[in-house]
Amino acid sequence: MSVVDIIEKVAKRMGLQLNILPNGVVIVIKDGIAFVQISVVREVYYIRYLIKNEAYILRRLNEKTAELILDEKLDETNALKIPDV
Repeated sequence: MSVVDIIEKVAKRMGLQLNILPNGVVIVIKDGIAFVQISVVREVYYIRYLIKNEAYILRRLNEKTAELILDEKLDETNALKIPDV
């Protein structure tokens, strides 16, 4: 299952919208505002919270992790935080 499939499944369940850019970046929209950007480079997932100015790197993405991302509950216990984004 691709990152788009996983995020799309969880986002649909949570009533969120997706915008999938031609380069494969996934933007998740909540209440009309883009709040998280997800991209993948060589099996490493880059998650950037656009309104919180936080970013994380993940090595694995599954539905449980996707739920944490979309609930804005991803933290340093789940992923490596990138300082000063």
